[in-house]
Amino acid sequence: MLSVKYFGEIEERVGTSEERLPQQVKTLSHLLAYLKSEHHIQEQWIKVAVNHELVTDSSTVLKETDEIAILSPFAGG
Repeated sequence: MLSVKYFGEIEERVGTSEERLPQQVKTLSHLLAYLKSEHHIQEQWIKVAVNHELVTDSSTVLKETDEIAILSPFAGG
């Protein structure tokens, strides 16, 4: 399972600062689809950092050992 941390307005919207995601979330594209379906978070509202680097390539592969952060534009996005 992936561990994802939420910051700023996104943390408030989701209601938690961290969440474990299902094994099916393997790429940035899968993560964005999950956030949209489960939390109604649109891609344009957020920035995604993997291991402290912003990523935009939807084919980016996510590993269980990655540090994944979902940032609102005001939290550093």
